[in-house]
Amino acid sequence: MYKLNESKMFADVTNNVAIIINSETGIYYALNSCGSVVFQAILDGCSTQSIADNLKKIENCPSDVDQKLKAFIDDLLQKEIIVEGEQTSKIPNFDEVVVKQDNFEMKVLEYADAQEMLLADPIHDVDEKEGWQPVFKEEKDNNDK
Repeated sequence: MYKLNESKMFADVTNNVAIIINSETGIYYALNSCGSVVFQAILDGCSTQSIADNLKKIENCPSDVDQKLKAFIDDLLQKEIIVEGEQTSKIPNFDEVVVKQDNFEMKVLEYADAQEMLLADPIHDVDEKEGWQPVFKEEKDNNDK
């Protein structure tokens, strides 16, 4: 149902920790462990219904897990981390220990402390004609004559 908003977001999920970077703003996001495994299921194309159903199979799943999942997805959508996408038939397989350690809470934490550095990345200075070749002001002035 959803996919990563690849037009502006870069994401990596490693060892149940998701890091997402907004290439337009330099803001980055970290998801807690439960949020990270659910996010991975979203990236894999799992439906929200299959995610909820599989969370409910885990012992001690809270009765409000549907609302928690909806709030998490709404937060991802609001921050433009995910957009509508293709659904697959993949069924999520959650590590119960990871999901339980966060008490089924899925959190998106937002950081702007590296914003200046992330926006200074040379990828933002790509010229449509020249590509990633650095163009110095003097060279550009001479070429424009």
